[in-house]
Amino acid sequence: MKTILAAAALSLALAGSAAAADAEGRYEVLGLGAFTCADYIAAPPEAADLVGIWVQGYATAMNQLLSDVRDVTGGRSDAQIAQEIWHVCKADPKLLMADAARTMIVKMAGLDTGPAAKKTAKADEGPALRR
Repeated sequence: MKTILAAAALSLALAGSAAAADAEGRYEVLGLGAFTCADYIAAPPEAADLVGIWVQGYATAMNQLLSDVRDVTGGRSDAQIAQEIWHVCKADPKLLMADAARTMIVKMAGLDTGPAAKKTAKADEGPALRR
């Protein structure tokens, strides 16, 4: 457990603070969000705990940012969230973890993203990402 907490703290320290997109809709994907679903699928089983912590942080940020939404996960359990992120990643291994988390949350919360929704490039389509 100490290892997981230390890794989570390190990931959070490396991730930096969140910021809104610039005027052109671009934004930097940091930390675990910059890894692909393929990285997650290939990772050892212990990585699931760290990814789970990161996904909960992502969901908490969405809870803070979205008006009229108290819990984007709809009260789902940790196991249900882990299962859903796994299914999203298995369906599209090239997806960045940030996009996989957003896809999962949009589905869970029943959000309408419309054509103006921000979307990062898949790992092989964009610039090198900071990890």
